[in-house]
Parts: sequence; C-alpha cells; structure tokens
Amino acid sequence: MIIGTEKQKEDAQKAKPVAEKALMQAKETQKKLKDQKMEYEWLMTRLNEKERSLKDSYSKMASSNNNVVGLVKECSGTVKIMNLQTKKLENACHSFMPINDGDKITTSSDGKIELKILDGRGNFIVGPDSEVIVKKKSADEEGVEFIQGKVYTKVDKSDEYLQKVKDYIERYKEDLKTIKGWTEEKMKEYGLKGHRYSIKTITAVLGIRGTEFTVETNKTRFTKISVIEGSVEVSLTGKNEVTEIPEGYEAIINGEILTKRKIEKLEKWWER
Repeated sequence: MIIGTEKQKEDAQKAKPVAEKALMQAKETQKKLKDQKMEYEWLMTRLNEKERSLKDSYSKMASSNNNVVGLVKECSGTVKIMNLQTKKLENACHSFMPINDGDKITTSSDGKIELKILDGRGNFIVGPDSEVIVKKKSADEEGVEFIQGKVYTKVDKSDEYLQKVKDYIERYKEDLKTIKGWTEEKMKEYGLKGHRYSIKTITAVLGIRGTEFTVETNKTRFTKISVIEGSVEVSLTGKNEVTEIPEGYEAIINGEILTKRKIEKLEKWWER
C-alpha cells in the first residue's frame, strides 16, 4: 500500500514500473555474470586438464628415452593403447602422446588415430576396427606388426625430407644460432637419411622407402595393399622373393598367393 499525499502517491505509481524494470534488468545482469563466471571456470578447468595432459605426455616421453617410435598427432572415437611396460590399457587420444616400442594400438568401430613416425618424416593412420603393434627393430629401423583392420601410410622420400630440413635450417639459421654446427654427418646421426620403415602382416612384410599406400588385412590370411604414390616392396612371409607394387596398383594376398592388379577404385577412408 502506498501512503502519503495524492501527489506522492501519483509519483510513486509512476516510479513503480521503472523500479520493477530496473530490478528485472539487474537480475538478468546478475544471471549473465553468473553464467560468464561458470563459463570462465569451465574454461580454466579445461586448460588445467590440458596442461596436466601435456605435462604427463612430456613426462612419459622423457622417461621413454630412445624407445619412442612415434607421436600421436590426432585421433577420434575410441582408441586404446596397451603399454608394453605397464601392461595397462590407456586412452591414446592425447596430442603429442609418445608411442613406445612394443605398444599395441586398438581402435573400435568409430576409432581412428594418426601418428607421426620416422622423426616426423611419415604419417601413419590406423583406421576403425584395427590392431597394430609398433616396433623399433634397431636404431635406424622402425615398423609395425599389423594384426587386422586398415592402415594408411605416407612417408616422404629421404632426399625430399632432407631438403625440407635444409630449407628449414636455411630460413631460420639467423635466429636459431644453435644449429650452426649441424652438418651432413650430424643429420645422418639423427636418422634423417637412410631410416627404414616396414609393416608386417600375417602374410607378408612390406618394405617402405618413400611412398603413400594403404593396407587392409584380417585374421583369415587375406591382405590388400593399395599403392597411391611411389612403390612398395612386398615379400610373402617365409619367402625371399620380393615383388614391387608400383603406383596405381594393388597387391591381393590370399594365403601364399599374391596377385598384382591395377587399382579400380580407392576408398579414402582416412580423409573422412
């Protein structure tokens, strides 16, 4: 109830909607500020999680020493990695997570993971419903044991990659004084030349020097290798004979029989 003179009552009636509107605006502003605070706290939580993840990755990398054979570039869906040392399944979907010698990668029907291999010279994508074991055969040779599923590999030729490194050094040598002492011998020491990579399936071993290709296999001794660029050397398990599969061709292996034919249609599943 409004009390006072008629004039005061009239003025109060006029002021009432203005005050109610101001109160409503204040409540809306308070809600926005609360939402903004919640969003800020959420972002900070995500940043802290990312920082912990990166620290964990760097810690694993440091403790792995020379056992690292690849780094996770990106992945999606459900991807698990069985750590050879800890014998534990870990979530592999962390950028820069190191993949160590003997680690087993398993992807589900929605999973896909991309690795950087060969000191960054190669890309290796494991498709859905796949299993691979990453191997470091020696100081200058890496590879995978391919159990089943699909993989895509692209490896720069050694001379092309070496030229990229030289160009990079040339562009930044004024700022990066520490690389002045790098020579051809130093590059060889870091494995930028002559580094080998191979894939082993249940039926064959694939030798790779600089190429782009896919492999599809299963546990029934069937393997299909499709070469997109370059060439792949294929030798059947237990045999010394090597068959070169050139660009634009694919090899179909059923047990101990290898058939080479021209690619009719290539499904680019790794670009989805």
